[in-house]
Amino acid sequence: MSTSTTTAGSRRSGASGRTRRNVTRALAALALSSVGVVAASFASSFAKAAAASPEQVALQQTASPTTLPLSELLALARHGDVRTARLDTASDAVTGTFRTGGHVRAYTSAYPAGYGARLTEQLLADRVTLSAVAATSSGSTDVSLSVLATASLLVVLWLAVAARRRRTGAAQRAGRFGGSQSAASPAGFAKGHGEQVEVPPTRFNDVAGLEEAVESLTELVDYLKNPEKYQSAGADLPRGFLLVGPPGTGKTLLARAVAGEAGVPFFAIGASEFVESYVGVGAARVRSLFDRAREAGSAIVFIDELDAIGRSRSSHSAPGNEERESTLNQLLVEMDGFATSASVVVLAATNRPDILDHALLRPGRFDRQIAVPNPDRRGRTHILGLYLHRRHVAPGVDPAVLSARTAGFSGADLANLVNTAALLAVRAGKESISSSELEEALATVALGPARKSAVVAAQDRRITAWHEAGHALVGLWLEHAADPISVSIVPRGQTGGVTWFPGQDDMFLSRRQATAQLAVAMAGRVAEELLLGDDFTQGAAQDFRAATDLARRMVTEYGMGSMGPGFVLPEETHIGVLAERVHASVQSLLEEAHACARDLLVQRRDVLERIADRLLEDETLDGATLVVLAGRRPPEHDRLTGAA
Repeated sequence: MSTSTTTAGSRRSGASGRTRRNVTRALAALALSSVGVVAASFASSFAKAAAASPEQVALQQTASPTTLPLSELLALARHGDVRTARLDTASDAVTGTFRTGGHVRAYTSAYPAGYGARLTEQLLADRVTLSAVAATSSGSTDVSLSVLATASLLVVLWLAVAARRRRTGAAQRAGRFGGSQSAASPAGFAKGHGEQVEVPPTRFNDVAGLEEAVESLTELVDYLKNPEKYQSAGADLPRGFLLVGPPGTGKTLLARAVAGEAGVPFFAIGASEFVESYVGVGAARVRSLFDRAREAGSAIVFIDELDAIGRSRSSHSAPGNEERESTLNQLLVEMDGFATSASVVVLAATNRPDILDHALLRPGRFDRQIAVPNPDRRGRTHILGLYLHRRHVAPGVDPAVLSARTAGFSGADLANLVNTAALLAVRAGKESISSSELEEALATVALGPARKSAVVAAQDRRITAWHEAGHALVGLWLEHAADPISVSIVPRGQTGGVTWFPGQDDMFLSRRQATAQLAVAMAGRVAEELLLGDDFTQGAAQDFRAATDLARRMVTEYGMGSMGPGFVLPEETHIGVLAERVHASVQSLLEEAHACARDLLVQRRDVLERIADRLLEDETLDGATLVVLAGRRPPEHDRLTGAA
């Protein structure tokens, strides 16, 4: 252990020394270039003076030049007495030399603005040696060179400061990677352009609720630990494992656990880090990553969010996709091309397997797809137990009870739930998490934070109480509807009140369950109609949206409408005879559900009023209190057993 640490330190110190020498050389080169620029300016001035003809030197030593009218200058030029002419476009003047009485003298003459081109033609026609002066003079050129030299010196100083900052940052990173791996980054390992990271401390024991996925990856770990056993039997392990599942289900956690269990070099990178603006950079990074992995021997390469570079290629791709496609091509070659290596296993994670290129999913590349779904009830119990075990929990907290109310939650959602409960306990000054903090945390995560400071008018509170009581009672009275967990008129998020129904762990949705959900969704509007008559509010807008979406799926996908079995594409529901039939069937389901909810609430209006009044007093009622106050309706309602 000490030997490897010393070697790593020597490498870092050697790399740091090479970096300092490279920076020193660069600074020296820039300093020399700055001095060279200044010297060049003086050399330029000296060269100009040396290149001047004896005639020009003589003219510079004479008295001030003779001022000639432009007409006289043109006459001298026609007679061949003007030897040189120099046009200054900035001052509209021409200077030069002319011959008179056997002597060469200097002259100056002004010409009208815009006459320079005409004058040039006339002087050239008279065979006068002609030159021109730009708007900036030689003096300004020298000034520009001086400014350039000063800027170069400033660049030298800036690079010196930047080099010092890089050395400081490198020292901090070296210290960070030398510590615990979990501190390197929120994901548990340092991400970069494919740098090798230390073996993560995560093990399969730290993964809960993913038994099937862990079992599938155990074979990979055994292969990396004992490759000879598989090689002697002539067995080839799949080259790539693709972890597929919704966000937050633990795909990255599984990759860390595989690397931790195998104890092999681990190379982690996000797929988006491959792609740059310049074509070829991503492909070069892929080659470099796999070269380093092969040099390390048996190794794991983990690519997160593979869909960033693995999207399907097409012949009509946009011009900006060349870099992504070249990166994908290089990845395909590295996984199963001319330069393959059986000792490098690739793990990748994505939540969009449907958009991946087919070449990635063929045998020889990502041979095996491992599903990482949201946990079921037992899995949620294990995950909650794992997170609660790491914190101080009051007696009486049962993860199994909590897991029954968190259907549809991912592992990340459950972690957020427990952390929110811990924060609530700290705010309350408690040393442990009790059931009350978990209840409030669950409501906060699922429904949004309570807006207890919101001022709600008395009439609005009364309408909200009737609306939510209608949802809750129809959910209680219908056999195939889920029992409400709680009902509240405390504003949460964007809503004025909420009736909370748990999610479903069932794999299938029956026709009666779907129809009961429609009736529960319509119950809020029915309760408002019983309270306000035909002057109801817009409060049921979100209920109508959810109910219409479910009814449309029942008709076009599930075959539960009056149209019978069949599948209708979404674009076929826009216009035409088929669209009209779909809309009519959807409307029939909604009207049937509305009538069912109305019959139930009209028959038991006294219970509806009692629940609404109790809500106005207590603001929140749990499911057990609702059962006591309302009772249940054992038989299924007749309207839900008939044809839709």
